[in-house]
Amino acid sequence: MPSTPAELRGLRVLVVEDNFLVAEAVREVFEERGCVIIGPVSRLAEALDVVASTALDGAVLDINLAGEFCFPLAQALRARGVPFIFVTGYGEASLIPPEFRDVPRLSKPFDALEVAQTAAQSFSGS
Repeated sequence: MPSTPAELRGLRVLVVEDNFLVAEAVREVFEERGCVIIGPVSRLAEALDVVASTALDGAVLDINLAGEFCFPLAQALRARGVPFIFVTGYGEASLIPPEFRDVPRLSKPFDALEVAQTAAQSFSGS
């Protein structure tokens, strides 16, 4: 079993990613570490519905969801006090609104341990 930050076990983590293979890889990272996965969700509107109706401890957000940016979702998560991290394959840092520039951002392809450690740091205390 992979190294497991204790802070992740049992957490309910929303995965929002429009690429099936990447979504499965992210899901696997968290499931292997004892998380309950919500999703993966591939569209912004569906993700907003999930956030409005589901208890969450954290979220992993792809910045670009089939041409739609995830920032409305990030606003909804922040309003509910749910921590999140960005995972992106593009040079979208300049597109991130100032209020989200402090959010941890990992680049694809990602390292599973780096994702788990970043999530543990970000989601602890939620």
